[in-house]
Amino acid sequence: MSFTENIEKQFAEVSNSNVVDLRRSAFTAFEKLGIPTSRHEEWKYTNIKTKLNEDISLAPADSQVNAAVKNYIASLPPYAFRIIFLNGVFHPELSIVPDINGLTICSLKDAFTSHSTLVETYFGKLVNYNEEHFAALNTAFVNDGAFIHVQKNVVVKEPIYIQYFFTASDVNAFTQTRNLVIVEESASIELAEDFRNASNIMVQYNHVSEMYIGKNANLDVVKLQLELNNAIGIHTLESQVERDGKFSAATITFASPNTGTGKPLIRNNVTARLVGQNAHADLNGLYFGKENAHIDNHILVDHVAPNCTSNQLYKGVLNGESVGVFNGKIFVKSDAQKTNAFQSSKALLLSNDASINSKPQLEIFADDVKCSHGATVGQLDENALFYLRARGITKFEAVQILTYAFAHEVIDHVHSKPIRQFLCDKLKDELKVNF
Repeated sequence: MSFTENIEKQFAEVSNSNVVDLRRSAFTAFEKLGIPTSRHEEWKYTNIKTKLNEDISLAPADSQVNAAVKNYIASLPPYAFRIIFLNGVFHPELSIVPDINGLTICSLKDAFTSHSTLVETYFGKLVNYNEEHFAALNTAFVNDGAFIHVQKNVVVKEPIYIQYFFTASDVNAFTQTRNLVIVEESASIELAEDFRNASNIMVQYNHVSEMYIGKNANLDVVKLQLELNNAIGIHTLESQVERDGKFSAATITFASPNTGTGKPLIRNNVTARLVGQNAHADLNGLYFGKENAHIDNHILVDHVAPNCTSNQLYKGVLNGESVGVFNGKIFVKSDAQKTNAFQSSKALLLSNDASINSKPQLEIFADDVKCSHGATVGQLDENALFYLRARGITKFEAVQILTYAFAHEVIDHVHSKPIRQFLCDKLKDELKVNF
C-alpha cells in the first residue's frame, strides 16, 4: 500500500466524525500538498519526509497509563493546575482542572459537542491549511486536545500547564493533537504547553494551537520542549490579536538523543497576526541542540493594523553536530502605518561541527514604520573566557557561565514568575552551573 493510499484509508475512518466539512476540506488540501521535502522553500533546511515512516498511523495510540508513566509524571514538579494528555488522549484522573467562574477548560473532544457554537466559530479559522502541510493533516485527523475559554474580564492568576506525554506503544504512530484557546475582551491567562517523551524510543507527533486574543486581553504562552529526546515533533501556533491586546509566546527547546539511534527533530511554526490597533506581540525562543539534534524555528509577525508593535528574540546554543534553523519574517501590510517591529536572531556554536541556517526577512508595504532585523552567529568571546580563567575558573566552568549569561536573556522575557524560575533552574541543571 502506498503512502497516499494508507492516508486515504485512515481518513475514511474519521471523515464522519465532528466538523465533517472542515476535515474533508483540510484533507483535500493535504492530498494536494503532501509531505514537504527540501524542495519546498519553507522546508529547505529540514527534510522531514526522510524522517517520517511511510507507514505512519494517524489513529490514537495506546493511551493506557501504566506504572512507568505514573512514576514519570509523579517525578515532575507539582503544579497548581495541570491538564494531562497521554498520546493525545485527555486523562482527567491525572489532571488538576481549575474551578474558576468564567474559565472553561475541557478536552477538545468534549468541546466539539458541549461547546459546539464556540468551536464552530473559532476552530480551523486561523490555520492556513491550504498552504501548511501539517496544519492540513492535523485539521483532518485531530482527535483530542485542550479547549480553553476565558470569558470577558476574567483574570486567571495561576499558570495552567497543558502537558502532553508521548510513549512509543506503536512505532508508526504520528499523534495529532490540538489546542483551541479563546481569551475574550479584557481577560488574562498564562499557559504552558509542555511536551515530553515519556519513553526511551522515538515518538512522532503533530501539534497545532489556535489562540484568539480579544480587545485589551492578555495571553502569555510558554512552549516547553524540555524532554523530547528521540522525538519528531511538528508544532504550529497561530494567534490573532485584537485592539490593545497583548500576546507573548516563548518557545524553549532542549533536544538531544539519549540513545545512539535517535535523531531528534523539532519544527516550530509560530505566527502572530496583529489585526487591531495598538496590539502587541512578543515572540521569543531559546533552543539547545546536542549531538545530531535538528531544531527549526519559523516565525512570522503579520502587522495588519496601524500603531502596533512586535518583538522577536531568538537565541540558539548548538553543540556536537546539531543543526539549527531560524526563519523570521516581519510582514507589514499597507494599512499598518506607525508599525514598530524588531527582530533579532543570535546563535552560539560550541563545536566546529554545529551549524545554523538563519534567514531574517522584512516585507514592508507601508511608508511610516520603524522596523529592524539582524542575525549573528559566532563562538564565545575569547577575551571573556580569558578573563574568567585568569581568576581561577576552569575552562569548562567559564564556557558554562558565559553560555548561561547568553541564554538567560530569553528566560527574562517570560512573564510568569513560577515558569521563569523553573526555566532558570532547568538552564542551570543543563549547563551544570551552581550559583
